[in-house]
Amino acid sequence: MSTPEHADPHSGPHSGPHTETIEIVRANESHLPAVVALAEERRLDSSDPENAGRDGFLVSDYTVDDYRARLTTAEHFWVAVKGSEVLGYLMAYSDERIEPEEWLNHRIKTTLGDFLVIKQICVSRAAARGGVASRLYYHVLEQWSESPVIAAVVCEPFNEASTKFHRKLGFDELTRLTPPDGKQRMVWVWRRPREALLQAQYAVAIDLYKHEDATNWHKLNNFFYITVGLAASLGFVLGNGDQTSTSSAASASASTSMDGVARNLALVICVIGMASAAAFSQMLRFGRRYLNARKQAASELEEYLAWHGGQRIVAREAEVEGNGWLKQSPTGLIMVLLPALIAVCWAVMLVVIAVS
Repeated sequence: MSTPEHADPHSGPHSGPHTETIEIVRANESHLPAVVALAEERRLDSSDPENAGRDGFLVSDYTVDDYRARLTTAEHFWVAVKGSEVLGYLMAYSDERIEPEEWLNHRIKTTLGDFLVIKQICVSRAAARGGVASRLYYHVLEQWSESPVIAAVVCEPFNEASTKFHRKLGFDELTRLTPPDGKQRMVWVWRRPREALLQAQYAVAIDLYKHEDATNWHKLNNFFYITVGLAASLGFVLGNGDQTSTSSAASASASTSMDGVARNLALVICVIGMASAAAFSQMLRFGRRYLNARKQAASELEEYLAWHGGQRIVAREAEVEGNGWLKQSPTGLIMVLLPALIAVCWAVMLVVIAVS
């Protein structure tokens, strides 16, 4: 399977100088010479991996006859034209029209069911980053509702621009497969959003976010309880040691023995305190990561809901300059640093007792 065009990852559907007069029309016989020329221009050259990662990406060796056959068999075969110039094309068809040799598509059909595959999308170098690829994608996504839409991208070398492009259009990574040609593919999937499902998922996302936040505070509270208990135990041991050292001369031998026991016990308490503080610092550090991941998930759902009339709550004003703290709260950082600081205090106490 070919990889979708990747030189146009940051442009929107109406950006760039080419989009002012661009038309998306159904491909016909007159467009085939330009389509074949574009495909040749963007073909993946496995003998030159460095150049292939930058410019070449098509892996299906289609001939003009192959494209001609798809004029009638593909549900979607569109070209982006500006006047008489063909700037790019997109060819997509359903799982019912895949060829026997399309190993990856048959694998997905067997595992997951019906889909529309974007077999090829290609934009000329002259029109790259002008929004052409986005317009071709949107043209198909707006019309297709029968089943999920998939697109496979060659993974080696990793195509960061294509990854950003597909995420921007609402695609999610489905899986990674390696067909018999040995070139691993990253398979992207797009499903038409369902508002009721998203609203239910948003409620779940908020609950998970609140649960993670509460869990982090419970961890910190438990850490304080353990630290106070260890500190009280250390004070008790050191206090008893001082009382023993002031006893009568007749019990000097026993006093020396008790001093050694108290000192060793104090050292053990310091080690436990230091290990406990370090462990809680790591637990809170990963808890903060989970919290940020839950917050990001809720924010992404809010973006879609806001488009359909909802309001941003979790991510409200997060993009305003100077409000970066709304994305990464300083409170979370303090929660992580506090146990680390107490671990240092335990380490200092350990050294003091050891050399005393």
